[in-house]
Amino acid sequence: MLQDESMPPRRRRRRIPAATAGVLVLAMALAGTHPRAMAGDAERADSRQVKAIFLVNFLSFAEWPSDKLAPPPTRLLIAVLGDPAFAAVVSKAAAGRTVNGRPIVVQAVDTPEAAAAAHLAFVAGSQSSRLPFVLHALASAAVLTVSDTDGFAQEGVAINLYTFGNRVRIEVNSTAAARAGVHLSANLLRLARIVE
Repeated sequence: MLQDESMPPRRRRRRIPAATAGVLVLAMALAGTHPRAMAGDAERADSRQVKAIFLVNFLSFAEWPSDKLAPPPTRLLIAVLGDPAFAAVVSKAAAGRTVNGRPIVVQAVDTPEAAAAAHLAFVAGSQSSRLPFVLHALASAAVLTVSDTDGFAQEGVAINLYTFGNRVRIEVNSTAAARAGVHLSANLLRLARIVE
């Protein structure tokens, strides 16, 4: 097809690599997650939805040992320990999503032993009195641990979500992630506050 020289040339759309797209989504979520100014159920629901999206996106920024990660189409499992209502929110955020050809499945679990088969385990604040036991039970299972409770990253959870300046932020205990055998992407670490 001949193109009229007075018309600007057509631009080709470039595909953004999946890892870069994931970083952009995560960065946009970090930049634009404003909890509502008024306290109440709507604010809590909004915050939980944002955190659920973070959990799902974290799967794109982690690498597990080969014995933990079977080839596609094997599923990626997110276990939510101690908060079945949040498991339902995460399940909605994960619906229809895949990571490297693997569908994402979300389960509410009651014990850390039940979370050991997961790739990512969200540890609810309700587990604070049992946190050392939970982390010990998951220590050799190559599970990326995530929470949203103050102090959990310092106690050994690999990723913690916190609110600062009315935005959800990330803190990473890279030692805890390495101890679990999970490698976190440098792109994720650039967006995070590192704690030990």
